[in-house]
Amino acid sequence: MKMNKIFLCLGIIVLALSCKKEEIGITANNSGLLLKQVLVDNQPVLEYTYNSSRLISAEKSKFDLTNYNYTDNQLTSTDYYLNYNILSSDAQVSSNAMNQAGWVTASTANKGGTGTFDYNGSEQLLKATYTSVSGGSQHSEFIYGADARISKQILYWDNAETGHIDYKYDSNGNLTEEDLYNVSASGVTELSTTTNYEFDNSPNPYKAINRLPIPGLYTNTNNITKETYTINVNSEQGTASVQVIVNTYVYNSKGYPTSKNGNVTYLYI
Repeated sequence: MKMNKIFLCLGIIVLALSCKKEEIGITANNSGLLLKQVLVDNQPVLEYTYNSSRLISAEKSKFDLTNYNYTDNQLTSTDYYLNYNILSSDAQVSSNAMNQAGWVTASTANKGGTGTFDYNGSEQLLKATYTSVSGGSQHSEFIYGADARISKQILYWDNAETGHIDYKYDSNGNLTEEDLYNVSASGVTELSTTTNYEFDNSPNPYKAINRLPIPGLYTNTNNITKETYTINVNSEQGTASVQVIVNTYVYNSKGYPTSKNGNVTYLYI
């Protein structure tokens, strides 16, 4: 059960990357503000550091650490470290880990896994592979549309296809619809969830962080103002479940958000 939780954490990290330019930006990141920290209720929850080319080198929290590795400014691999005490069945150990003051470091945490990335000659991402220290692995393969953006992500677990995600965009390159399909035990592909997004017209600070074109928060040009999440079920199971999240922002003089929903704060360098 604990390893399942670890894999889930890695999967969340992948989606967070989930972790972007329409082409894999292999040049230095020369313009715009860079996120330094994200605070929730005035408490730091994420911190970002960058290399001399203004490319992200590490993302830190009290739960995990991601280090980013480059070759000629192109992201080639990532290393993940986890605070396993967060997953402890001992309530006191877990609570202490949740309340620790410092960031996770490579020397104080356990290595959770490694991500590697393969590109074609046009610098398009073809495959992203995430391998845990226990030996389990998941990977994605990508199909591009006529607009050179990823239109489909095929998901695999230990080389067995588990489903795929279809993506749709607006004219600004923002992800407007994400349809997740799962492969059932009988081998049938079924629509599992649909997520629709709406956006403001201001610059998304996360776009400067990521170096992969996997669609999502880090690829959007603008900030998400509304997210509609639908869990699809067949007629025998009942009606679909819908959840709607609305975000409001305060912006600085350059148009970047400085706060979200009254309790999330963005600090820049």
